[in-house]
Amino acid sequence: MSKRARQISRAHKLLGLVVGAQLLFWTLSGFYFTLFPIETIRGEHLRAEPARIDAAALDGAVAPRLAASVSRLEVRRVLGEPVWLATGGAGASLYDLETGEPLAPLEEADVREIALESWQGRGEIVSAELVETPPREAGSTSPLWRVDFDGQDKATFWVDATRGEVRAVRTGKWRLFDVFWRFHIMDITGEDRFDSWWLKLAAFLGLTTVLFGIALLVQRARRGRLLK
Repeated sequence: MSKRARQISRAHKLLGLVVGAQLLFWTLSGFYFTLFPIETIRGEHLRAEPARIDAAALDGAVAPRLAASVSRLEVRRVLGEPVWLATGGAGASLYDLETGEPLAPLEEADVREIALESWQGRGEIVSAELVETPPREAGSTSPLWRVDFDGQDKATFWVDATRGEVRAVRTGKWRLFDVFWRFHIMDITGEDRFDSWWLKLAAFLGLTTVLFGIALLVQRARRGRLLK
């Protein structure tokens, strides 16, 4: 082996020691990402589509009196009935469609019913609790209800009581996906950033390791020792 080849080989091995673990994890996590359709990871097969609003239900509807901070007003179906949903800088509120009056806050029984209406899996509700500071998986910083299902299809429904809807569906597959994803992009902030300097450095070192490996192959091929 020539002096240059030995230098390339030494650099290749040293870089392999530095970035080898991350390269292995990139490969393993990438393989896991291909095992399940993204719809399964998101739990879409466990969640029913929202019921459509019958246009006849809008006859005689009375628009609520809203504050200036409200930027959007729409009709939603909550607990089987069409209601007004007003959203804005102050948050979200539900109003009676026929009178325009604010609706009473949803209780635990209402939240359980909303979760059951959206549930398409096999299992039953085992718990429901209000979480004032939801974790990252809920995708919200506002208080949400955590509704857990047990049985053949275990899942967690995060329900927004102010909007009367399921905010997110989480399963064991999603949680494992999230862990792999954070390590895959080397994210420690929880912000799903692709432009961190450590990710760029790891990618650069990984590319350099591959290029050194290719250079070694070329050296061996030229000397007729590719398979030796």
